[in-house]
Amino acid sequence: MDVNSGIRAIDIMTNPIISASADMTIVEASKLMNTYRIGGLPVIENDVLVGMITERDIMRKVIAMDKQPSETLVKDIMESSLKIVGSAHEDMNSLARKMSKYDITRIPILDGNKVIGIVTNRDILRNAPELIDIIIEQAKLKGDIQKEPTAYGKCENCGSVANLVFEKNSFLCELCLEKPIKELQK
Repeated sequence: MDVNSGIRAIDIMTNPIISASADMTIVEASKLMNTYRIGGLPVIENDVLVGMITERDIMRKVIAMDKQPSETLVKDIMESSLKIVGSAHEDMNSLARKMSKYDITRIPILDGNKVIGIVTNRDILRNAPELIDIIIEQAKLKGDIQKEPTAYGKCENCGSVANLVFEKNSFLCELCLEKPIKELQK
């Protein structure tokens, strides 16, 4: 059963958007991402969405392949077959499900063919922090949370900053994982 949050894309999306053109170099697109502290850009030509470029694309298709960023164009590495888009009045829960299903962190919001905004995973979490607990619980039920590190941050037991594993109902570092439960509760 799908439950609506009552929060629509138009209520939480980022607008105006920062976008790239297909003929920009990777250096130019990277500078935009850095200046605005964003991890991806819609690629727009003649007011029409033609693709997306993300930090991950740049790492995988430029840096890891030892290509020259100043000589590589956005159109050469952008994702042009977009997995998913959203509409202005689409419910936030629907957008969150799409992000989870397609393993993406941003969804362009369209009005016809025109991009009117972007909704990111941060927009959703900022507007519904209770979803974090639901996401963690679903991951535990599906068995997605295992002994491999699932996060990086501050251990909930000792406070050290390290790779963390979700176990014993807490995010713990490797050292605290080895401690008996009684010691963790002190």
